[in-house]
Amino acid sequence: MLFDLVSVLWRLAAVSAAIAVILHLMGTSAHEVLAKIGATPEEIGDLIARGWELALPNLMLGIVVIVPLWLIVFMMRPPRG
Repeated sequence: MLFDLVSVLWRLAAVSAAIAVILHLMGTSAHEVLAKIGATPEEIGDLIARGWELALPNLMLGIVVIVPLWLIVFMMRPPRG
């Protein structure tokens, strides 16, 4: 499972780098792209922070429910071997 996560992250980084190179060769910068959509880096950062603030309570609620259930199911399994 960890290998799959690392593999996905590696592919994501490779594709992101390839797109960055293509955009650089086309003469486009991040500031130009953001200007075309009418945003600033600060606004994007604020949106990410606001999204995290909205997601964190739900994430914690899910953890509080799922982890104890997982522990109960894990302890109720018959022993191996």
